[in-house]
Amino acid sequence: MTFSTEIGRKPRPDATARFTRGTVIFLAAAIPLVAAFAFWNHKHQMLVAWDIRGPACPLARHAWSEIALHRQPHTFKYGGADFAHVFGAARCASVPHGHALSREADYVCQFTRPAMIAVTTADGRKVLFEPGYERQATVALRGGALSCVVGGWLQD
Repeated sequence: MTFSTEIGRKPRPDATARFTRGTVIFLAAAIPLVAAFAFWNHKHQMLVAWDIRGPACPLARHAWSEIALHRQPHTFKYGGADFAHVFGAARCASVPHGHALSREADYVCQFTRPAMIAVTTADGRKVLFEPGYERQATVALRGGALSCVVGGWLQD
């Protein structure tokens, strides 16, 4: 056999079939694993990014009208609660928790410079937080429990 016949020789049909079969089996296993990792990574990154720690927000010492004066508050509904704040911006996220396929979520909202935050939960509880001027605040509804901490990464 010469060099020119080696180059022109076609591979055996069963070698090509084995390679194709192996590629299909590899992709059938790899694609779901990559998708599962991407799902877990997204969930983990959400948990890390929205786990805001800081001192608890003080309850309101002033009346709403003292802080807001004649301003109309910014209001919105999220996660089964009504929110109102006087100044700044707000951003909320549904942060998943529990096992990998759980659909349960915590509802977390960050505020920039709110001065005062009014939260009314689905069961009718109304809480006024007063984190103060020029301070960020994060309000979380975790398993029906309402909490507020001074701090967050949200910028105007």
